[in-house]
Amino acid sequence: MNQNIVEYLRKQSVENLFSTNVFNTAWPTWQQKIQSLIPAKTQHQILSLGDSLRDIFYTTNNSSERSQSDVSGGGAGWEALVCWYLNLCLIGRRTVVIKHSKKLIPEPISNAITVNYGSFISNTESDLIAITFPNKSHYKVNKDDISAKDINGNDVNIYTGKARRFNLLPVLNALVAEDFKEIEIHIIQCKTNWNDNAQIPMLWDMIYSAQAFRTGITIGREGYSITDIKKFSYSFVTVPTVKLDKIKATSVAVQRVRNISGGNYWGLPTSSGVASSIKEMLERNLKSGDSLNHLSTIKNELIKLDTDYEYFKL
Repeated sequence: MNQNIVEYLRKQSVENLFSTNVFNTAWPTWQQKIQSLIPAKTQHQILSLGDSLRDIFYTTNNSSERSQSDVSGGGAGWEALVCWYLNLCLIGRRTVVIKHSKKLIPEPISNAITVNYGSFISNTESDLIAITFPNKSHYKVNKDDISAKDINGNDVNIYTGKARRFNLLPVLNALVAEDFKEIEIHIIQCKTNWNDNAQIPMLWDMIYSAQAFRTGITIGREGYSITDIKKFSYSFVTVPTVKLDKIKATSVAVQRVRNISGGNYWGLPTSSGVASSIKEMLERNLKSGDSLNHLSTIKNELIKLDTDYEYFKL
């Protein structure tokens, strides 16, 4: 199959979602609701799913009394649903959204977002990471035709093992290290509950936005830092699970994330002064992965939904 490394990475990212019990169990119910919302599978219907992600998520919320394990599982499910939706809207572009995984995130990117408190290494609560790769030939050609050298100048084996599996992470490590200054990183924190969690993205965004610290806090390691990349943002995406009439522009939870660098979003239509629909993140933060807008690239790729993109299971 002729496939570039960006689309191969997207496929691995989405397939990883279906390999988790939470997402795989919820999917038959979510799929039914999603299909009812996109009967014609047009680019406008697909993009507009962002206005209905809360409704989709709630189709598997069968009880008002939720245990701690249900809450935890619901959070993982929300992250996965957001990851699935964003990747669907990004097909054909050079941006991929990944649910945090050491097997899929290039090491230079993991190193760049690491926060060091003295000798203690800490990673942000980066539920999802969106990576936009530069407009270079090795991200557009068939992945089998890539030629890459690691940081020591040695050729990277494109395949590994007897089964000749594509050597994804070592190849990505080499390419991203070479093109690091042209990479975009967008951290997307997903929480089901807004009131209890709004302070977390607010504080992490402050850390990443700070120019200097009075204490021994630094960002980045191994020579990689977010200050050296093309663009960085930190976003918050919530369901939310609280009653909507309790959320106002003046609410403390809203005020905490109103100035967050990547924006504040939810799985509902945009409400001015409160939160934007998650679909607006595509234009605000994830626009540079192609010269065309998202509606155009989705439209161009729709013909492949049942073939190249069958892993979305639409």
